[in-house]
Amino acid sequence: MITQEQLPALATCTARTEQGQRVGAVEYVLVDDTTGRPEWARLVDRSSGLGGVFVPLRHASLHEEDLVVPYAVSVIEQAPCAALDCGSVLTVADEHELFAHYGLQDVRDEVNAEGGAGWGRMDRAQTIREGTAGHERDVSRLRQASLGR
Repeated sequence: MITQEQLPALATCTARTEQGQRVGAVEYVLVDDTTGRPEWARLVDRSSGLGGVFVPLRHASLHEEDLVVPYAVSVIEQAPCAALDCGSVLTVADEHELFAHYGLQDVRDEVNAEGGAGWGRMDRAQTIREGTAGHERDVSRLRQASLGR
């Protein structure tokens, strides 16, 4: 998992798979607007034509100047929003599509399932989910982080 303290290092990172395959450069990072945790990195690679795709940072790590992600290049290239310009935010609906694509569960659901830790009460994402019925494409719980470029 990438931490807030590691955000400045991402400004010059190249994303690679665990097998060392180059995926692209980190264009920007989206952080949870309540906790400040880095959640998603948007990757681009002009040479391969990868026009921008989001990769979760939950299981990613930094090794020297590389962002190492635990997903195959083919999985990353097929991610929702890969061919579209999603802008600098992900809506609640976009994020749910990405969670499904990468086989992840929303971390808030995991925490609340582990004995009711109460994360939903301190995170406005729960309120967003409850109040979005029919508006999932209009609401986001994420914001773009400054990488200090």
